[in-house]
Amino acid sequence: MDKKLSLLYFSATDTTAKVVKQIANGIYDNFIEFDITLPINRQKDLIFGCDDLVIVGVPVYAGRVPAHLMDYFMKVQGDHTPAVFVTVYGNRHYDDALLELKDTFEKNGFIGIASGAFIGEHSYTTKVGTGRPDRKDLETAHKFGVEIRDKLQNNKDIIKLPKLVINGNFPYKERTAMPPMSPETNDNCTNCGICEKHCPMSAIDSNDAKNIDATKCIRCCSCIKRCPVDAKSFNHEIINKITQGLIDNFSTIRREPKLFI
Repeated sequence: MDKKLSLLYFSATDTTAKVVKQIANGIYDNFIEFDITLPINRQKDLIFGCDDLVIVGVPVYAGRVPAHLMDYFMKVQGDHTPAVFVTVYGNRHYDDALLELKDTFEKNGFIGIASGAFIGEHSYTTKVGTGRPDRKDLETAHKFGVEIRDKLQNNKDIIKLPKLVINGNFPYKERTAMPPMSPETNDNCTNCGICEKHCPMSAIDSNDAKNIDATKCIRCCSCIKRCPVDAKSFNHEIINKITQGLIDNFSTIRREPKLFI
């Protein structure tokens, strides 16, 4: 492949990263990673050209691209740059997130050549999308990468390709308004610092892991899933209600990846 392959992804609980990397492995065995999960990696501008191929991956937050990423994405510019857009959602639905991601990057000089919505274990509960992406999902992601590689090899002039059409609505789904909230920390906490190190919003006090800035927290649940002693959990009535609704309606359904190419 004559394109330089780059991955640009936000992955607080590692599910999006797994999918994006597996797609990349199907395209080419050599790629550059721009992991923008941590704030320090969302500082500098990125510029890609027509000789690049970029896979952009984000989780779905209530049917949309995570709001905190939108300002940073304005710093990512392309110049007729072929791109693959990927969302990972917690087995409910990806709603308008995939279309929003595509629209955002195409306005910035990228050309969508493929897109996919994959499933990951829901951040709120292990009972929805349990263990996903699983082996079958990753095999699908790899095959998707092979199809993307073949498409590029068979179509040297991507500008002449038909415009990529994917599911979604515009105006996009209205963002869900939520009051500030953050996980609670029980006495199991050893203040090891793992949660603070991995927090995508720098919301956790580096000196006291029990001190979390609720105004910064995006409820990604990275701290909950990574804690080695189960010290963190959400105990807010809104989160509890949403979680129970997800379990009641989506814990026994298996969604499959939706691919557009």
